[in-house]
Amino acid sequence: MMNKSPEKVKSSTIAVFDFDNTLTQQDSLIPFLKSISSQPSFWWGIGIKSPLIIGYLLKIIPNWQAKEAVLSYFLSGKTVHQLDQSAQNFAIETIPTLLHPKAVDRLKWHQNQGHYTVLLSASPEVYLTPWGKTMGIDRVIGTRLENKSGILTGHIEGKNCYGQEKVTRLRQELGDLDRYCIYGYGASKGDRELLSVAARAYYRKFDDTTEAEPQKNQPNWEKGLILSAIAAAVLYLGAVIWSGAEKFWTALNLLPPWLLPVMLAVVFFSYCLRFTRWHWYLNHMGYSVPWQSNLQIFLASFALTASPGKAGESIKSLLLKRRHDVPMSPTLAGLFCERFTDALSVVLLACLGLVSIMQEIQGYWAILILAGFQISFILLLQQPKLLRKYLLKPLSRISKLQKITNKLDSLINSASVLLKPKLLLGSTFIALIAWGLEGVALYYIFQYLGVESITLYQAVLIHTASGLIGALSMLPGGIGGMEAASISLSIFYGATQTQAVAATFLIRLLTLWFAIAVGIIAMVSIRTKASQLYR
Repeated sequence: MMNKSPEKVKSSTIAVFDFDNTLTQQDSLIPFLKSISSQPSFWWGIGIKSPLIIGYLLKIIPNWQAKEAVLSYFLSGKTVHQLDQSAQNFAIETIPTLLHPKAVDRLKWHQNQGHYTVLLSASPEVYLTPWGKTMGIDRVIGTRLENKSGILTGHIEGKNCYGQEKVTRLRQELGDLDRYCIYGYGASKGDRELLSVAARAYYRKFDDTTEAEPQKNQPNWEKGLILSAIAAAVLYLGAVIWSGAEKFWTALNLLPPWLLPVMLAVVFFSYCLRFTRWHWYLNHMGYSVPWQSNLQIFLASFALTASPGKAGESIKSLLLKRRHDVPMSPTLAGLFCERFTDALSVVLLACLGLVSIMQEIQGYWAILILAGFQISFILLLQQPKLLRKYLLKPLSRISKLQKITNKLDSLINSASVLLKPKLLLGSTFIALIAWGLEGVALYYIFQYLGVESITLYQAVLIHTASGLIGALSMLPGGIGGMEAASISLSIFYGATQTQAVAATFLIRLLTLWFAIAVGIIAMVSIRTKASQLYR
């Protein structure tokens, strides 16, 4: 029943379905690419193409360009026969696990009414066609992949079947669309043109009684992120010009090709360690959240890392509330304890760096003062009764502060539990390893840039001290403050201007901007799968 010519369409009623996030509950291209690649090859490819993927998510580059770049990496050089075999397996084994039950029911309803059904999607026809055949769909129209003599080029044949191209392709297949009563089903902005020519348009719904999910009060993090990225780009460009652009690129060419991927893996491992701490906090407070969902939420909060003091990462409290009904006060306390143990570990690492390079007694006094302050703060949090008596009660007498003091009371209760000695030592040790790994990454960057004068201890000190300065600056992501501190300290310990700028640029790419990229991917995944979280 596939690929009929227009003149054989006997029904005057046409039901046109988009595929991704309409008939399915998620995007299908990534699972398909994953199914035809080994795990290392898949994640390496995603990493290599991540700048283009992020550019598309931020609406900097068009949909087709990002898609073609990804397809080129994964498909170029494969034979049509190989791809057809893989697509057939994917259609039979994987696509059924992605389907939206209500959408499939609606498709079957149209078929039972004798309506002509069309699958119209930007996804590749290569796996849509065999799946459409199993479902009895009359016509499948998708993005076609170019091949030469049976070998895939990795390019799209013609245009990406997206937006206006969907209507164009539908007209090519069916002729004058005004002759038909069209039911159109879509779920994204790429379906707007299709829905505009439908007599009955259904956007994120499948009947006339179920309204599309509203998306109110969505966190407006995109605008702030773009502004931060622009500010950082201007800053980095100025630093490169100041250090000498030609020397800067020469320095970068000293790095072996494998170094950045390995360093990214090390940094991502440090994220996994921090997630272990976060999951441990939740379990200790009595909230059992599936680790997969918790990890996705934890990583999604990185999208707002470029906020003053990383305050935007508190969005994970909101997501846990909406997704798993976990109260916000305990998770905000968990976030506070995260920040506290981060600060504690950073200060400890900085102190270790100072001990290794300072012999003067004044250095030790500074360390003792910092340690004493932190210990005093921990002991104070272990006395919630005193805090209530001398801090919260006086504040609660002010009517405007009563709600705030109630929340502070809950936060202090949870924080005092999470800062008990055993949990405090464990979480601080995890933070020490996580932050230490980033310092190690900076050390190896220095080594390959030819800065032999900077020791491991000094590299850790440079990273942690500049991180503290960036946090205290309260600038989004510490942008400006951390870079200035890192470059200055690097030069102080023997790096040239060019080496200092290159090392700072690379460590920020590996930490701040990599974290944001990971966060964006996780956030987009959450918003795609569960738009009701932002109702």
